[in-house]
Amino acid sequence: MEVLRTSQPISWLDDLGADGTVIHPGHELFGKNLAGCELHLPGSSGSTVGSDRIVNLAVHGHAPRRIVLGRVDPITMWGAILGGIDVEVEGAPRKEVDRAKIERLGIDPEIADLLARAGEILGTDEFIPADHVQIAGVSYKTITETGLELRRHFASRFRFRSRNVTINPAGMDLEDWREQGIPDEFAEKQREVIEIYLRMGATPTVTCTPYLIGSMPAPFTDAFLSESSVVSYANSVLGVRTNRESGLSTLLFAIAGYGPRYGLHHRENRAPRLGVRVRCELRGVVDFGLLGYRLGEIARGRIPYLTGIRDRPTTEELKVLSAAGAASGSIDLYHIEGVTPEERSGLVPLSGIEEWVDIDRSSLDEVKRHLNTGSVAEVDLVTFGCPHASLEEVHEIASLLRGKKVRPGVAVWVCTSRAVKDLAQRMGYVDLIETAGGHVVADTCMVVAPIEQMGHRTTATNSGKAAKYLPRFCQQKVVFDSAEEIIRKIVAAT
Repeated sequence: MEVLRTSQPISWLDDLGADGTVIHPGHELFGKNLAGCELHLPGSSGSTVGSDRIVNLAVHGHAPRRIVLGRVDPITMWGAILGGIDVEVEGAPRKEVDRAKIERLGIDPEIADLLARAGEILGTDEFIPADHVQIAGVSYKTITETGLELRRHFASRFRFRSRNVTINPAGMDLEDWREQGIPDEFAEKQREVIEIYLRMGATPTVTCTPYLIGSMPAPFTDAFLSESSVVSYANSVLGVRTNRESGLSTLLFAIAGYGPRYGLHHRENRAPRLGVRVRCELRGVVDFGLLGYRLGEIARGRIPYLTGIRDRPTTEELKVLSAAGAASGSIDLYHIEGVTPEERSGLVPLSGIEEWVDIDRSSLDEVKRHLNTGSVAEVDLVTFGCPHASLEEVHEIASLLRGKKVRPGVAVWVCTSRAVKDLAQRMGYVDLIETAGGHVVADTCMVVAPIEQMGHRTTATNSGKAAKYLPRFCQQKVVFDSAEEIIRKIVAAT
């Protein structure tokens, strides 16, 4: 068996092609095929639906035969468990877990067996109630036919025992998908995915910003969340205790009604190990997105502690900071001096910080140059709302588009939750955007919708998270800038 080693994390969503070849040109393993190898890596980065991608590779014979992780990584671990791949954390002894003890919680033997296998790797035999679960892996595009078949299996046997189960964005607007231009075949599969989750007992929030519509557990309580930006925001901004679970693990925890207590559920594991001095003024969501992206690149699995952010960030700024850091790296939790709740409550010891680094304007400009791979003249899709736009962001786009028309050949999507769209409709924002030639799209976003099948080739966005995934996962060139600059360049005053 060939042994492949890397010091870089792998984003299972967009770093690999369908045949298991590493397609990220900046990765140490670029051009290598992982099929049948023994893979040593520190862990995964980016999307939590990476576990579904691993299962898909395994089903088609393109996955590693064995995976050795440098740290606990639920994304890779659950993909390996459900894909039948041998997996371990290097240097960590396996924990003895009593399956019968799990079954005594009323958990079905099939699910109990999976939880026990995970507990052995995670080093825990403690399972706590999963009262609040948020499930990623809702778009048919991300889970593919393999993921749909897996969900058919679980839905044929189980219903959710957890009381509060919400779901991530789908691959299309569930009501206006025809107007959006979604292919019929894709829509049929996507509807089935949603029907499965609803039949099992999920609440159809269909958003990556449940905290904007009142769906979040109380601060300093445990939850099991799996959308990467939600995990980072909930841990950091709301003080919720959750690990970066995979879409598949949260599906199983919702069925079981219980999940493993490990990692960030323990207060002692929430201390920062990387100190970051922000040496420049941050101006709006673009700068916070660039900061998050840079943090993800340098954190290498460590929790960062940020100083130098002088003005209190807005909800929107913290939203994009969380999303970009989770996408470019694996930031599940960060602390900001004088801002985030655990820091303000005196719960963040600084004695464990191993290294201090500076981030200045040149660092952010470098990230912005890296993200821009297309030209304004090539843009055929403009997208905002990754993570889903807040009501204030929809208002901003509407104001920028007032009295203007989008140039021919360019589609404009403002992606948001159904609840926020309904409010925006009542306040007249949707009409302003539609009059200019744009659309407010609910339930989905540009990353998980089949935009490449729809003929789009160059996408403009103000989202660092979207700019990370669009090139390889969606085969797009990217124009990354502020909403104001993007709109100025693709519209004309009437």
